[in-house]
Order: sequence, then structure tokens, then C-alpha cells
Amino acid sequence: MAALSSPARLAVLRLLKQRGPMTAKAIARELGITPVAVHKHLEALEADGLVEASVRKQPRGRPALVYQPSARALEVFPQGYRDLLIGVLNRVAELHGADELYRLLASHSQSLRERYRIRLMGKDLVERVRELARIRDEEGYMAAVREEPGGLLLIEHHCPIFEIAREHPEACRCEEELFTDILEAPVRREATLAQGDPACLYRIEPRSRAAGRQGVAVPPVFDSP
Repeated sequence: MAALSSPARLAVLRLLKQRGPMTAKAIARELGITPVAVHKHLEALEADGLVEASVRKQPRGRPALVYQPSARALEVFPQGYRDLLIGVLNRVAELHGADELYRLLASHSQSLRERYRIRLMGKDLVERVRELARIRDEEGYMAAVREEPGGLLLIEHHCPIFEIAREHPEACRCEEELFTDILEAPVRREATLAQGDPACLYRIEPRSRAAGRQGVAVPPVFDSP
């Protein structure tokens, strides 16, 4: 969000958040800057998808162009969702134990499972892994795939649920089980960001090869594909 590198643009966004839809002229008057400067700030904010413009009818005169924060702009302001979610999960574990927490996380994986399967349908194993990486990349995991002799490595360089996974390893277990199910192949979790590794690594092998390698440890490799 390059637009927010400017304190003046952040001030415009904060004003719109507090006051609701406003014209450029009203913003300029409130902030004590010129309408020309306001238009430049609004253009930058629009380019970053942080504000939206719409035409609003006025009691008198022509309709006016007004600006308001977009849904994406919510990310700019402090959010309590993370702390609330972690607190709820901690409370579930305290009151009902790790097994119940696992069941709760697994129920969320079930909803992902149905959505992922639609995009993996009709593909062979390599294509399924690559499509899964695309899905995870879209979800913010910075995912990539590396082909290796006899198998593939799914690499996730970022974890959007890092703090949850760090406190509750059950989340990583559910992820591994989810991948095994939707890829229809053995998946082995070799490393996780939550445990301090540089990336999350999942090794996927065809069932026949995986059966022949049982008991053989393969060290994780972290370099990017």
C-alpha cells in the first residue's frame, strides 16, 4: 500500500473512516489543504484500492462525487480479530481439551476441502499439487512447488495463521490431513514456520513410491524452487 507512505493520505483515509462519504471539497476544507492536493491523494488511494468513489444526489444542484473507504481499507486500521480468535481457541483447549480443539479446527478444514476439490477435479497428481499451490498462494501463503525425483515439494513461505499455529500445532496437523485427502496421495509435513523453520514444507509422493520409502527420513530442503 504505497499510498499510505504519505501522512497526508493517511489523514484523508482516517477522515473518511470517521465521517463517512465526503466530497473532495469537504475533505480539503476539513484538513486545511487545497482541493488539488486532495484529488492527488484520492487518486493514489484509489489506485491502491483503499477508497471508492460514487455519485450522490444533492438536495440542490448537480450530483456530487463522494469518496469513502473500501473494504480493503479496513486492513489499515487496528483489528482485534486475531487476539479474539486465539483467545477463543485457548479457551476451548482449556475447557474441553486438545481433542475438542482438534475437532473444531478439523471442521474448518472440511469447508476448505470442498472448495479446494472443485478446482482440483479431473487433474493428475502433479497438476493437483500445482493447483493447490496456486490456491494457497491466493490465500497469502506465498506457495510454490518444486519437482524432485520421485515426488514434489509444496513450499509455503508465509503463514497467515502463524500465531494460531504456534500456539496450537493441531492447526498444522489439520493442514497436513487436508492436503493428504484432497491430493489423494501421502503428504508428509517436514518443516513449519510455527516451529521456527524458514518455510512450511510438505513432501508429496505417489503412493507406490511412498510405500517403498517408509521409515526413510528425508532432510528438509528450504531453498526456493
